[in-house]
Amino acid sequence: MLRASQNKSVNRGVPNRSRNSNQTHGVVMNSPAVFIQPPKTIASARHAATTHIMRGRNMAWHLGRIAFIVAWIAIASEPILAQDDSGVPPAAQSDTTRASCLIHNPFNIAEPDAQTSALLVCQALRSRGIDVGEPVYEVPDTANVYRVGVHFLGDAVLLRVSHEVPVGTIIRERQVRLASIEEAFDAAGRLAAALESEETVESTATMETLIAEDLAADISLWALGLVAAVAPGENATPAPGFLLGWHYETPRFGIFADFLFANNEKEESRFQYGTITIGGRYFLNDKAIAPWISGGASMLFGTRSDEFEQDGTGIGVFGAVGLEVLRFNRNRLALELRLSLPFSKLSHDEYYFDYNFDFENGEPETSDRYVAPMSLSITYLRDAPWLSWW
Repeated sequence: MLRASQNKSVNRGVPNRSRNSNQTHGVVMNSPAVFIQPPKTIASARHAATTHIMRGRNMAWHLGRIAFIVAWIAIASEPILAQDDSGVPPAAQSDTTRASCLIHNPFNIAEPDAQTSALLVCQALRSRGIDVGEPVYEVPDTANVYRVGVHFLGDAVLLRVSHEVPVGTIIRERQVRLASIEEAFDAAGRLAAALESEETVESTATMETLIAEDLAADISLWALGLVAAVAPGENATPAPGFLLGWHYETPRFGIFADFLFANNEKEESRFQYGTITIGGRYFLNDKAIAPWISGGASMLFGTRSDEFEQDGTGIGVFGAVGLEVLRFNRNRLALELRLSLPFSKLSHDEYYFDYNFDFENGEPETSDRYVAPMSLSITYLRDAPWLSWW
């Protein structure tokens, strides 16, 4: 009993080492001041490195995109800044190797007319292989330019183009007179052809590009037509025939010479008519379709027969009205109504009835009849420069 009690006393007096040790260790481990995390694994370190690399890539991509946008804005704004500094349109300074198309409008004509005329001429130049830009109003003084100008003198229009290197120094030039500004559609191609080939504008004319000025030049035409002739007051039917001739025309005046022959051989009412004519014409306008009046002198011969035959030859005059179409072409048509007035009559000198005998003079009476032939013709006219001898 005593030993057991002593042992218990001893046990109370002596602290329990293992328990105190465990309690002390528990206090150290739970204290935040001395808490130590366990070491990181290799996987967690790799994940952290990958995350930092991706963040770096994203930042570099965003910085590169911002730099590209800034550079693009700077490049796009450069022509605007150049235009603001010099006052010259971009078309005139963006490409120094090509020629500029310069609009020349010193008389302040309608802007659409000046711009369209320059556009047509410069398009025609490009179609012939000349490198020229779009129309502009201002260029540098040292530029290579094709200057296109429209000038007015009364109702006439002068379209002019000059090649200048530099501005003000003319290398070559061409010009053409137009009846109206609308003729620039045809004249532009001819100006470009003449300037490029160093020929005259007149030599570039074709049937499709004729203008009013072309009609002012000497133009000769030969004529071939069909005719129907009658004698007013006669019972004879119209006599068919033909016409051959030569014409020389200007926009308002013309001269011509022709030979006309018509014949109707019916026994009961024969009629034959022929004339050699020299005359002049006056055209009432200078358009493609022009009415005209004409007159002149002629030598006539004719024959008619009803109950008896009468014939005659003599000189006379004539008057005519007509219409000529397609005057801007080398091939034309003319319609003419002509009245011939001979100075003599058709006569018959044979005996045919006793009561026609003049007993006083002992001579047979002659039977005279005045006939004024009328003809309607349609004529084909063709350009014939080989007939122009002056």
